[in-house]
Amino acid sequence: MNMLSFEHKKAIFRSYKQLQEKPISYDRVNYVYPESRQRGKVLTRELSLSGNGYVNGKYMDSEIIKKKGYNVDPRGWIRIAHFSEEQLREVIEIAMMSMSGKSAEMIQTGANLNHDSNKMK
Repeated sequence: MNMLSFEHKKAIFRSYKQLQEKPISYDRVNYVYPESRQRGKVLTRELSLSGNGYVNGKYMDSEIIKKKGYNVDPRGWIRIAHFSEEQLREVIEIAMMSMSGKSAEMIQTGANLNHDSNKMK
């Protein structure tokens, strides 16, 4: 499986009009979700030239994390280095829903997702 490039991942994040791009040090980028009802507003941090970065998993329901097989680090972040475009879009949308206070039921049924989440393993 080919890893998505930095530019490809940025294009995916930029396709979500709700997100604001914030350049940080060493040519890395954060994406902020101002509509977040949670304390944290950063949806993605440290997206780098290598294609690695982290999506906020702090507010995701544990059942969703388990079902999707996300590996959440002790600080609550999901590493996206090897995500496909479909996986990346899905984790972005789940993170936005969890940060905006949407219920786990809405997330589990795939409400508001742009693609068929049943294809994911």
